Amino acid sequence: MWNEIKNENDIESIMNEYGGFHDSCIVSVNYHSGAYVDDNGGMANGELLEHSVEMVLHSQWNNPIELRFIGVRKCSIVGWQDNYFCDIFGAYLSFHTDLLGKTRDDKLIVWADFENFNPTNYIEEKLISPNAANCTYIIAEKLLWRIITED
Repeated sequence: MWNEIKNENDIESIMNEYGGFHDSCIVSVNYHSGAYVDDNGGMANGELLEHSVEMVLHSQWNNPIELRFIGVRKCSIVGWQDNYFCDIFGAYLSFHTDLLGKTRDDKLIVWADFENFNPTNYIEEKLISPNAANCTYIIAEKLLWRIITED
């Protein structure tokens, strides 16, 4: 069963349920754009809510969790980093209404694998950072989640 993050109580619930993502790691990420080329060579771009990311995380303390981001606006995945582990010590999860410019107040949800992440002032240091200053983050219209249990 999928749970949707609609408000601050929902954020608190998932963070409590999954221990703030402490001692977890990203196992897989799958992106869907909704775009395709039809039989006549016509390009379909996909609607906003067709852009989605499914992410599976494992934890040392919990069952695996799946996050489904719908209406993805930005997705930045950090892969291998020299001299750093891939474990997450704490995640960031919050709503923002200030990310699409001064004349827009769209409510977006932001998840990052770094608990002190702040999307309003985040600047990627380099394309590939030697000091692990970059983090994985996703900005989307909606977030659904579910605990993966063996049936």
